[in-house]
Amino acid sequence: MIITQLTLHNFGVYAGTNQFQFQNQKPVVLIGGMNGRGKTTFLEAVLLALYGSNSFAYAQSRAHSYGQYLKSFVNQSDGTLTSYIELSFKMTERADGQYTIRREWSGAGQRIRENISVQKDGADDLFLTQNWPMLMESILPSGLSSFFFFDGEKIAELAVEDTSAQMKESIRALLGVTVLDRLENDLGRILTNIAKASANELDMNELDRLRLQRDQSKTNLRLADEEIAALEQQLSGNKKEQEEARNAYSAKGGDIVAKRRDLLNQKTALDAQGRLLEENLLDAAAGELPFCMIRDLLESICIQAKKEYEQGVTKSALEKIDFMADRFLSSNRGDSAPIQYFINFMKSAAREEYVEPVYELTDRAWDQAKRLQSDQLEKTRKSTTGIMSLIVSLQKKSDEIDSRLSVDIDEKALARIYKKIKELEQTEMELSVQLDVKRKRRTALHSEAIRANTNYQRFSESVLRNLEYADDSGRITSYSQKALKILEKYRIRLQKDKVDLLAKTMSDCYKKIASKKNLIDQIQMDPVTLDFQYVNADGGIVPKASLSAGEKQLMVISLLWALAICSKWKLPVIIDTPLSRLDSAHRLSLMTSYFPNASDQTIILSTDSEINRHDYEAMKDSVGDAFTLIYDDERKCSVIKKGYFMGEQS
Repeated sequence: MIITQLTLHNFGVYAGTNQFQFQNQKPVVLIGGMNGRGKTTFLEAVLLALYGSNSFAYAQSRAHSYGQYLKSFVNQSDGTLTSYIELSFKMTERADGQYTIRREWSGAGQRIRENISVQKDGADDLFLTQNWPMLMESILPSGLSSFFFFDGEKIAELAVEDTSAQMKESIRALLGVTVLDRLENDLGRILTNIAKASANELDMNELDRLRLQRDQSKTNLRLADEEIAALEQQLSGNKKEQEEARNAYSAKGGDIVAKRRDLLNQKTALDAQGRLLEENLLDAAAGELPFCMIRDLLESICIQAKKEYEQGVTKSALEKIDFMADRFLSSNRGDSAPIQYFINFMKSAAREEYVEPVYELTDRAWDQAKRLQSDQLEKTRKSTTGIMSLIVSLQKKSDEIDSRLSVDIDEKALARIYKKIKELEQTEMELSVQLDVKRKRRTALHSEAIRANTNYQRFSESVLRNLEYADDSGRITSYSQKALKILEKYRIRLQKDKVDLLAKTMSDCYKKIASKKNLIDQIQMDPVTLDFQYVNADGGIVPKASLSAGEKQLMVISLLWALAICSKWKLPVIIDTPLSRLDSAHRLSLMTSYFPNASDQTIILSTDSEINRHDYEAMKDSVGDAFTLIYDDERKCSVIKKGYFMGEQS
């Protein structure tokens, strides 16, 4: 089934006649629009066209009646109060499978009357007009439509600890297992009718009693499932309320109140550390740190001191040489001219290199100046710079804490929210206890149902053995009973085979779109209860509670994808708000692996933040038709433009 055209006339936010035409053969269709521009209205229009009052969108609405539901969509801008939707699609597996369904109504009167017309291959078809629901139930039963047309924000709600009763029944129906249930019921009615006509009154009374007991046990089991589903829904709603309350508590400064003592302790520690660093800074300032300001002067002092030192050494040496020369000449006779010449030469050189003493540093003072000038000042500078940076960082953290502590907090409002949170937590605990009790009771009721069915079957066989098989009724009874036994075995075998295939397919689908490829190695499904469990590569069970919200959403998408594959039905997939709760890695996996392969036609209703320019480029090769819903402020309605947001044309 491929949707080829959708026409909306005065429907919801669409004023006048608006038309979507899907002509490209690529699998992905993008319909972009900001919030409130008509994306969800598009999905509801498709469901309304196909299913009318059987649409799950109508069932989930707050409308008091189907007429009121239709009236809520009437756009009154042109004053006619007339609306219609027209949907065309083709059945790809049939040569003559072009259908057009049109639903039209007026919102002028108190009572809304809907007019339906159906065309097949361009010609009006009265039979299909009168029996349209029957055709749609054969193409895609309304109860299963939510597997193909769904809201991405709501599918995460399906990711509960155990698969819900409604989901289990839908899975069985989509896999074709419920056909066997209907066949068993039909055979059971045949047996009952024959038994009523053939058995004696005493046996019939007992058979009726056992049948009623069996039916009552089934009813009790169904009611228990409904109670469990209702409690699960309440528990889910309670958790959502808790999340909202905690967010409100945090927004009003509740986290600051709870952490005030810790914040004060942190500030005290930061201030103490800051004071210690300031003392270190003062110690440095009282030492050699000021010399950093006169590094050039210190260098010149060292150069001058070195010259003065060398000059002093030279002077001492000359005095020593004079003394030693006098002693030498007084005790040795000979030519003294060379010696005197050498001494005069050294004195002359000393006079030429003479510098005027300025500092006259002692040896110790000069040594200290050399050490300061060489590396000690640089170490001091670096150490001081580090201390100052650390002081600035500590002050910044202290200021941030001051800012948080200075928030104006409404203590009374916080107290009310805190009280509500505690009440919700108490309610959650009570609901969890009730749910646990109901589940244990359900287990007992399930055993009772099996027992009652077994007793009924055994007694029925006993009655049937006493029947004579001389006529057709006898043969029908015998074969029906055999068929029931075969059906029971076949149902178990069929459900196990289909469930194993579904679990394997779901595992493959999940691995294609999950970023953590090794988190879950395989998904297993109980063939009787239809509950899922996740197994890692080591064979250990991965608790569902350990999965993130995005991973749970991917798990449900994997289930929907696997169901579509296993059902073998060639149907379009429409996804509203597809990427909520997903990070960038999972978003990319969905866009490149799931969207192009979910169906022959995948229609995605998205905002510009969900699928942006970068995302569009990543999936562009799979995108056929693309539209953008633009709101016209003057006309107060949405109009359809070709291309997706940034001007890319399909």
